[in-house]
Amino acid sequence: MFQTGNLYTAVVWEGVVHNGVILNELLYVDGDVFLGREYLPYGTVIVAKKGTRLYEVCGGEGELDLGWVKLVGAGKSCSGPPKYVGTYLEGILWIKDGGKDIIVVSEELWEERWDKVKSFLLSAGLAYYDNWILECQSASVLLGGDPEFEVYADGIIFPAYFFPIFGGLSNSIGTDGDSAIAELRPAPTCSPEKYVENFMALAEKVGQKGVLLSVKGDTYPLGGHIHVGSYNEYVVEVLKDKVEEFISVLDDFVGRVLLPTSGMARGKYATLGAYELKDYGWEYRTPPSSFYADPQMVRITFKLVKGLVETLLRKGNLSYRTLEDGRAREEEYYRFLTKEETDYFLAFPQRWARGEISPFVPVKSLAVN
Repeated sequence: MFQTGNLYTAVVWEGVVHNGVILNELLYVDGDVFLGREYLPYGTVIVAKKGTRLYEVCGGEGELDLGWVKLVGAGKSCSGPPKYVGTYLEGILWIKDGGKDIIVVSEELWEERWDKVKSFLLSAGLAYYDNWILECQSASVLLGGDPEFEVYADGIIFPAYFFPIFGGLSNSIGTDGDSAIAELRPAPTCSPEKYVENFMALAEKVGQKGVLLSVKGDTYPLGGHIHVGSYNEYVVEVLKDKVEEFISVLDDFVGRVLLPTSGMARGKYATLGAYELKDYGWEYRTPPSSFYADPQMVRITFKLVKGLVETLLRKGNLSYRTLEDGRAREEEYYRFLTKEETDYFLAFPQRWARGEISPFVPVKSLAVN
């Protein structure tokens, strides 16, 4: 994070856009490439002129001539990667450099059959489109959450474990590590609208048991944790490697706005910059559960998170101006939300403080005992 007055620039990665496809690194070579001596990032694409030699390839001795490129093995002196894996199509070579993938493409194939090269790179998860119209493509950001709630029945707060519907740590309707706290785990999706639909479907099931879910958080500490991940391994790697840059941006746009609506019991959990790494990416733990009392706020919040994260992934950086308290300026939200959505989102803390928002998740099917 680099600060210049109230202008911030978050940088998460350096990438290359080629014909609408994003590549981690693109190198044009003509001559000799010593794989063992040069640092090549994961997903590097090398476009090689005919006759290029790739040296220090483990798994072979002597020279292997593939017609368009030659591999020179490291022989018995080789103690580790890079390792030749195989040839895909004619003119595409896949090499493993430890846990990293390096792709070598013939210049002829690159220039004359880009459609085939593009299909290979996308299917292998080594590139993705600079285009987010297609929902849930392999490299798109997945949104999820495990919001926590206090449980009410007949106007009285109960520990969640009193009710069989809350099935523990692994069920979609379950409990937190503290079994007194209810936790819903909607199925992850690429769509903020679908996420709200998934969440409300679970809340309706709880309501059918005569139980209300409260986000007030004065008895138990309640978090509205937001999960961000991907099906694409490269995207997951960027999310994890640059997690603090992503979280800093989310703090300025989301966390600083929602944090004041934390309940009195949240205590030490009510802090900026809170996150936890996961296999799929990470969990943003700063927001309280308060915004789950309003499904429209859930949709807008997840739309904002999706826009911020995907912009950082696509462009590699994000510059924006802030107020003195660190919050992003109102006009900065217009890149990700409509004017109406921005107003609704930014007004939430005031509406919450004035008591204009019921702390209960609104459901239609609340059973009457």
